[in-house]
Amino acid sequence: MPLLNTDGRDPVEFLTGWATAVAAALNAQLAGGPFVAEPAAATRAQAAAAVQLPGPVPETMPMNMAPARFSDRVGVSVVGRDGRQVAAAVLLVTPDNKADSDSALAFAVRAAGLMSAGAGVVIVDALPGAASWATHLHSLTGVYPITKRPRGTDAPVLAVHPMVHNGAELFGLWHHNVPAGAALPTVPVAVRGGANLTLDLESTYAAAARGATPA
Repeated sequence: MPLLNTDGRDPVEFLTGWATAVAAALNAQLAGGPFVAEPAAATRAQAAAAVQLPGPVPETMPMNMAPARFSDRVGVSVVGRDGRQVAAAVLLVTPDNKADSDSALAFAVRAAGLMSAGAGVVIVDALPGAASWATHLHSLTGVYPITKRPRGTDAPVLAVHPMVHNGAELFGLWHHNVPAGAALPTVPVAVRGGANLTLDLESTYAAAARGATPA
């Protein structure tokens, strides 16, 4: 459903709380296993601050400069307890990810990179406005044909399961276009090298709205 009611909270703050609820729901299924779900939230401003140069340092300055466009990253990564490689990810679209074509492309490149590395990916865009990232993602991976894209105020939810079947490398796809006011779906989360999980997006959304995490 479009994220219209955040109880006065900043949308990124709400989405960060949603990521925490999603991680809790996944960790309930991962308990005792080799994987753990970790929520993450980094804004465009935080990314820029992290690489801010204190001043010109001639001996280490690059030979050339090109314009950059940092972007928000909010979601959940499922990683191995003995390493940091991402085995699955839930990506929550932020307003910044839809601000312009460059930010939409950056979001799509991130998702495509995870998919192409064999990680299961769920994308949830519960914000008003066109899902322009879907066009870029389809150009990169072919997973979002125009016939599957949302219309009007519908909110897109995409789940991708990388797999090999009869020697063919494939993406298994689940497309959902959620009308305003309708319940968000329960989707599969494919963990590379691990069991497939399920994620009840509606219950985690409700938990974020309450400012709580699911029991």
